[in-house]
Amino acid sequence: MGRDAMRTWVAFFGAICLAGCGAEAEGSSDGTAPLVCAATAAEGIEVAATDGSGENGYSLGYAPHAVASCLLVYVHPDGSLRARDLARGGEETLAEAVEAPRRPTAFGGVVAWEALEAGQRVVRVRAEGATRTVTGPFDHAGEPRAAGDAVVFTAWLSAEEAGDTDIFLYEPGKASVIVVASGPGQQRFPDISDTYVAFADFAEDADGRFDENATDASDVVVMERGTGRTTRRARPGKQAFPLLGADERVVYLEWGPLHPEPKFSAYTLIVGDVGASGETDVAVVDIETARPYVRPTARGGFIEWVQWRNGAPATLFRQPADLGAEATVVTGMESDELHAPVAGEGMTVVAARAAAGAMVIRAAER
Repeated sequence: MGRDAMRTWVAFFGAICLAGCGAEAEGSSDGTAPLVCAATAAEGIEVAATDGSGENGYSLGYAPHAVASCLLVYVHPDGSLRARDLARGGEETLAEAVEAPRRPTAFGGVVAWEALEAGQRVVRVRAEGATRTVTGPFDHAGEPRAAGDAVVFTAWLSAEEAGDTDIFLYEPGKASVIVVASGPGQQRFPDISDTYVAFADFAEDADGRFDENATDASDVVVMERGTGRTTRRARPGKQAFPLLGADERVVYLEWGPLHPEPKFSAYTLIVGDVGASGETDVAVVDIETARPYVRPTARGGFIEWVQWRNGAPATLFRQPADLGAEATVVTGMESDELHAPVAGEGMTVVAARAAAGAMVIRAAER
């Protein structure tokens, strides 16, 4: 990136952060009021209908969009990755279509995504005006998730997709990555917060890897970043795809010993105290989706998911993360087809099939 381009990005992202990036964004240093953005600013933006995996949809439920305060990062239908300022309307291209960007994630001033570089799958991170491909002692990488100070991701130790994987953490500005989880079998699908990392550990599986079949078995493991202390939330069957965005909660998906993969169309949503042993984790709701890989989202005080039974419309539900109230339908968030809910600080966005067949953003205030 050239110096002028870097200055442009810093100014662009800095303006967005004045609109609410992080807890400090209640006013600027000169006393002026911060920018604000409404969920309606994201409504109708067209996004890619597939992530390029060769299928119609988003492989493993990773969204084509991310939202952090008033920053919307999304894969455009032309394949490029773009960042839009929802407060002012400006837009920047973060990656061209030739890089095959997908699975964006954003939090605070950090944006990350998967891309192809020299035919190899990599994780790219943009922070403080600079974009870097994350390198380390692995063959290729993917499945990134961002926090305000770091990005966690899955790394394949060989070229084989069925090979061993570990979880790594990258802090912008640091020269090297940190191993978060290793050991026999695959560790995959990480998430990160300021204080914890969570991931699915397939060490107990018969072949030690995620195969998308009826015999997959795994546990969710939570690691405290400050101490490195890990807690395995051991339960029968398979648990995976943990979420750490909800206040002091870990949210994850569970299938019993006979789970319906590879369709991934029915699962139980489990919630627990992130700092506890997992023994008090509770089943919140049984979820069905007419299409595979429509995963929930969690941020702040709420958990949200799409309920989409065959023959019925897809509906977004919201429930307090402390489970102090029943789930309710999010007003206006019903459609024949909903995918990839992603929650930000002030809004939740989903991909919905428009009447003309395109996939567009729908958004609701939080």
